[in-house]
Amino acid sequence: MVASGPLTPGSTARKLIKFALYLFIVLALQARLVQHLPYTALRVDLLLPVMFVIAVECSPLTGLFWAGLLGFVVDDFSGEFWGMHVGSFTVTVCLVNMASERFNWRNPACQAGLVGLCALGQSAALGLFLSFTPVDVAVPTSMWISLSVRTLLSAAVAPFLIYPALNSRYAI
Repeated sequence: MVASGPLTPGSTARKLIKFALYLFIVLALQARLVQHLPYTALRVDLLLPVMFVIAVECSPLTGLFWAGLLGFVVDDFSGEFWGMHVGSFTVTVCLVNMASERFNWRNPACQAGLVGLCALGQSAALGLFLSFTPVDVAVPTSMWISLSVRTLLSAAVAPFLIYPALNSRYAI
């Protein structure tokens, strides 16, 4: 006889707990490892691919709720200008919902492309913000090169972060 309770293997609660654990691990990696890398070009946003997963698995309204909530949390702890992550996560959810009807979102190239496009927008917003903030040394060329490398790395890392969340036995 199969147990039927709130935490049976196929239940929503178990899936949410596993995804919350995955989200916490990615958030901890972002805060403790990625943000302390010596080169700014290597500081990719690991939560953009997680937003891809949320957009695929949840309804658009639920995805927008999570984009706002997680974006607020990341903006609050990032030290960058407030609203960058809320905006980029919201755009990610909207872009994935619009593109999921036309593209095979399970294809890693499509995943990398969509996350890369969102990372490009995020890097452009960050670059424009940094261009207008006063700095001691003018390094606009190296800053834009660093942001371009960051965008490419975000696209390259995306399928590796999306795969465990979407293709596990208990995907959300």
